[in-house]
Amino acid sequence: MTPLRSGFRTALVFGSFLLMGAVFQPGAGGILFRESLIVSSHQTYSGNLIAVESSITIEPGSTFEGNIILIGGSLESAGTVNGDIASLDAAVHFTPSATMSGTLASLGQAPVLDPGAKIVGTVQMIEGLSWPLSAGETPAAESGGYEIGYKLSVVLFRMFLLSAVAILIVLFLPQPVERVARTIIVKPAISFLIGLLTILAAMALFLLLALTVCLSPISILGSIVVLVAALLGWVAMGREIGRQLSGMLGFKAHPAVLAGIGTAVLTLVASALGYIPFAGQVLVLLVMAFGLGAVVLTRFGGTNYWILAETAPQDQP
Repeated sequence: MTPLRSGFRTALVFGSFLLMGAVFQPGAGGILFRESLIVSSHQTYSGNLIAVESSITIEPGSTFEGNIILIGGSLESAGTVNGDIASLDAAVHFTPSATMSGTLASLGQAPVLDPGAKIVGTVQMIEGLSWPLSAGETPAAESGGYEIGYKLSVVLFRMFLLSAVAILIVLFLPQPVERVARTIIVKPAISFLIGLLTILAAMALFLLLALTVCLSPISILGSIVVLVAALLGWVAMGREIGRQLSGMLGFKAHPAVLAGIGTAVLTLVASALGYIPFAGQVLVLLVMAFGLGAVVLTRFGGTNYWILAETAPQDQP
């Protein structure tokens, strides 16, 4: 299997898991954030699980019934896993007594599979090789292909992730997204200026606060607020791009689906720009400024920008 093809397959598996996790509830499972979960011997855990920077231990004789999405953290399995596992830079270890029935997709750290571990399914890694082969057995001539496959996998994963987030946001917050998108289209210059000033002010303020130990939590909280605002603006831009594509190509779809498509296209273009040294990152920030400024002008989409209030008395669905 070529590294490029394996990169595609790994990213697609990852994207499918993320979309399932975003659209469907985790069932009897849940979400862990910097927590520990131990499935003791002779116990059964049922439900899908999303673990962020968390530690999961599946002891010998125990069973995990469901899918697992790992973002950082670790997974130590000596029992049985009946489901799929998607790992993003997480330390995954299967001991000799471990068994798994499903797909194991890994981006970042390669999973450690001890001799005797039974994987009934497929194993996909960003290195482009399936277990039990290792990266050291790869011909040196293919190293360029691995780098391409890795970068492509990261881009596709980012597209899937932001598209899933965009679908969720538009499903639950359609009017705020519509207000932000309307402001970007009608007042792009003001949105860009306010967004650029917000970025510069936030960078200076957070740096100043971070240097003061007693105020560092404020810096972290402020960073979270700016990131949420930037994400909302990004989704609003993707929403408008999806709507424009719908008109150009002559197809109709739910606004959430259009937002997912548009956000994927926007993220793909931004990812391509990001590979331009220095200038690429600056261009991405400039593009982000449009959405961020519109979010500020509309107070996180909670109200119409006052200049547009008279021309848009009612929110579009």
